Amino acid sequence: MVCTDGDETDCAIASNQAEGMGMSGDQQPMGRVLEDTSIQTYRYVRAAIIGSMLFLFISLALQIGQDGWEVQSSVSAYYYWPVRGVLVGTLVTTGVALVAIKGRPGLEDTALNMAGMLAPVVALVPTPLLPLGGMLCPGSQRKCIPEEFLPGVVNNMSALLILGLPLLGFAWWTAIGIGRWDRPTRTSLVSATGLWGGFMLWFGPTAAWPLRASFLMWSHYAAAIAMFGLIIVVLWYNALRTDCHFRMGSMPVSYRPVYFTVATVMALTLVVSAVVYFATADASRASSSLVFWLEAALLVLFVVFWIAQTVEFWDEGLPAEARQTVA
Repeated sequence: MVCTDGDETDCAIASNQAEGMGMSGDQQPMGRVLEDTSIQTYRYVRAAIIGSMLFLFISLALQIGQDGWEVQSSVSAYYYWPVRGVLVGTLVTTGVALVAIKGRPGLEDTALNMAGMLAPVVALVPTPLLPLGGMLCPGSQRKCIPEEFLPGVVNNMSALLILGLPLLGFAWWTAIGIGRWDRPTRTSLVSATGLWGGFMLWFGPTAAWPLRASFLMWSHYAAAIAMFGLIIVVLWYNALRTDCHFRMGSMPVSYRPVYFTVATVMALTLVVSAVVYFATADASRASSSLVFWLEAALLVLFVVFWIAQTVEFWDEGLPAEARQTVA
C-alpha cells in the first residue's frame, strides 16, 4: 500500500521506527512494541468481521442446499431456521468489532459506533412473519413474531439494553478520564447515548408498554436499514479521505474509486431491497426471494469493503487521523 499525500504523521511514525531500528541487539523501544501489537490487533478485528460473514455465508449455503436450493424471503428470515445461531452470532460479533475499530474522529468513528450498536438489534429481533398454520397475530397485525419466539426476543433485548447502560458509562468515563473531550468525541458519545435511549424508550420496561408492539414489528427493519446506511456513510467518507493506492501489476490503482463504487452499489441495493421487500411483504416465499439475493449482495459488498480496508491499512492499522487520536 502506498500513500501519496506525504502525511506528516506517517512520516513522524516512520522516523520513530527508523530510530528504533538503530538500537543494539534485539531491543526495541516500548512504543514500537505497543504500536506493532496495536496494528496486529486491528488486523485481527477486521479479519473477524470478514471471517464471521464467511461463517454466515457457509451456514446459509448448507441450509439452502438442504432445502433443495430454494431460498427464504430474506436473509433475516433464516432466524427461524437452523441458521439462527450463526446469524445471531455473526451480527453480534460484527457489531462488537465495528465499535472496537477506531475510525477517523467525527463522522466516520460515530457512524462505525452507531452501526455496531444497531447490529445486535438486527440479530436479536427477527423479521415478523405472515401467519402460518394456526398462528394468529394480535390485534389487526398481518405479520408478527411467532409467540414461541417472543420470550427469547424480549429476554435478549432486555439484556442488551441493560448492558448498554454501563458500557455507555464506561465510554463517557474513559473519554473524560484521559482528557479527550474534543467535539468529535462529544458528538460520538452523545449520538451513541441518544441511540440507546431511543431504543430503550421504544422497547419499554414491560410487555404492557404502549410502544412494545411497534418495536417488535418494526425495529428489525429500522435497525437494518440504518445500519447499512451508516456503513455507506463510512464507505463514502473513506473514499473522500483516502490518498492511498495499491498496485495491479505495474499500474497504481487508487482505493478511492473502489470505495466510491462499493458505496454507490450498496446504496442502490439497499434502496431496491427496501422497496421490493415492502412491495412483496404479503407474497409467497417463492415469488419474493429477490429480497434474499439483494440482501446477500449487501453482505458481499460489506465484506468487499472490509477486505479492501484491511489491505489498505495492513501496515498502519488505522488512518493517520485516527492514529493521532489514540497516540
